[in-house]
Amino acid sequence: MYDFAIIALLALATLKLVDFLTDAVPQLRSMRSLATFVIGVGATVLIDYSLFRGFGVSIRNDTVGVWVTGFVVTGLTVPWRALFGYLTHDRATADETLGEHTPKVRAA
Repeated sequence: MYDFAIIALLALATLKLVDFLTDAVPQLRSMRSLATFVIGVGATVLIDYSLFRGFGVSIRNDTVGVWVTGFVVTGLTVPWRALFGYLTHDRATADETLGEHTPKVRAA
């Protein structure tokens, strides 16, 4: 259970760090997804954390487990952003993960 919390909070930290960097440096707005991948995978490689080790799953190459955990962290930033969008009713229009949503117009 603690391993999932570590992953979820690491994803939240990644999301907020990317938001901070894209607000501070306007040139990074077009590369938000790339920055999310670099920071998410880089953080797990930096702390050498593997979700497989935490759950006791043995894999052939432990380095691959660390990298896959980084991709899981990066992937969990999408639900965090969707949750924030739902709670604040403020849709991120410049975000690649949610995209721009236009309401459907029904004609009679």
